[in-house]
Amino acid sequence: MDKTLVYVTGNDVKFNVALQVFTNTGIVLLQEKLSTPEIQSKNVQEVAIYSASWASKQLNKPVIVTDAGFYIEALNGFPGPFIKFVNEWFSAEDYINLMQEKNNRTIIIQDCLAYCCPDGEPVVFTGSYRGKLANEPSRKSGTSIEKIFIPEGYDRPISDIPQEEMISYWSNGEIMSKFKEYLLTKNR
Repeated sequence: MDKTLVYVTGNDVKFNVALQVFTNTGIVLLQEKLSTPEIQSKNVQEVAIYSASWASKQLNKPVIVTDAGFYIEALNGFPGPFIKFVNEWFSAEDYINLMQEKNNRTIIIQDCLAYCCPDGEPVVFTGSYRGKLANEPSRKSGTSIEKIFIPEGYDRPISDIPQEEMISYWSNGEIMSKFKEYLLTKNR
């Protein structure tokens, strides 16, 4: 198997997380900022699978694509896998306003990685992160959700946590670890 893998993402933090996970493995990661079609689905796995399959055929290379959904329990799972689009419309303050008089501030991030070769079927890895919605948004830069999502074990939103610390946090997540183990086992 070719030891080069293309990570299709425009998000440099996601790419740096993957670089950290694959350090000293012999696997070379390349970033491709290719805009993939994002199907409309309530299921993050379906979105990632479609994007990975499409990208691997476009590039004619093995690729990985990640997708995530942010599920606010008190809002019946809103915005779910539609976070990218909702972030374009909602400010951090809009999320805070939706949560007025709500006691449950739990947010679950469902994370999905799809790996696909041009002539194969996608292989999927899933995981989750827990956290809570802040009582007030951060004043630092970031997306709406980054200004209000406090990861479990932290006392401040993502946008207030140094980038290096967040890269380390995301690097310990389930999907990259499962995928790394899969690739290293497959290549023996």
